[in-house]
Amino acid sequence: MARDNTDKFTLIGVGARDSLGQAEDFVNRTGATFTMLWDSSSASWNGLGITSQHRIIVLNRFGQEVDRRANPSDSWILDKVAGIGEA
Repeated sequence: MARDNTDKFTLIGVGARDSLGQAEDFVNRTGATFTMLWDSSSASWNGLGITSQHRIIVLNRFGQEVDRRANPSDSWILDKVAGIGEA
């Protein structure tokens, strides 16, 4: 879904709680083409209040949080992104 909507948003994944090898396996297994960052300290997750995987945090162009959800649907993501453009 992210690959088909690069004109609408930028998706960045942040791996932190597993090992780097598991993060690399995720990328290889899923064929992810979006930017993936690795944070061995988990400081990024702690700072964002993330407690488990499969979380999406939607930020506007100024880095302000618009919304967050666990396991969101593609339509939820696209609706949130569209709403940013209308604000």
